[in-house]
Amino acid sequence: MPDMFERASTICKVDEELGLVFGFAIICKVDGEPYFDVQKDHVPEGSMVVAATDFMVKSRIAKEMHQGEQVGDVLFAFPLTTDIAKSLDIETKQTGLLIGMRPGEDALQKFKDGTYTGFSIGGKYITNEEAPDA
Repeated sequence: MPDMFERASTICKVDEELGLVFGFAIICKVDGEPYFDVQKDHVPEGSMVVAATDFMVKSRIAKEMHQGEQVGDVLFAFPLTTDIAKSLDIETKQTGLLIGMRPGEDALQKFKDGTYTGFSIGGKYITNEEAPDA
């Protein structure tokens, strides 16, 4: 297992005109190896697709630092797995859940000035399971 406990930047683009922020809400792999976040958690690609489906059907909310009230909406989501990327002829060093979020004005400013370097979406952690990597 690689030593990948540093946090990868997940914000890819801030579109001020549309008030949107794009990037990875979940990172599954970097350079083909499992990615582990600062809490040493890894989300396998197959589990990410299941969780993303549930999130987009039931919730789609953005929060501030995983707490409090809703500060925006997730408008777009695309699960970019190794298999999906390959089927679309996409070459990528990183896989996971790509999102487009419309934050409120205060949160948008924090994305623009670099206060926020990642996303906080309103999903819930239910249980830690071993899941096959798809």
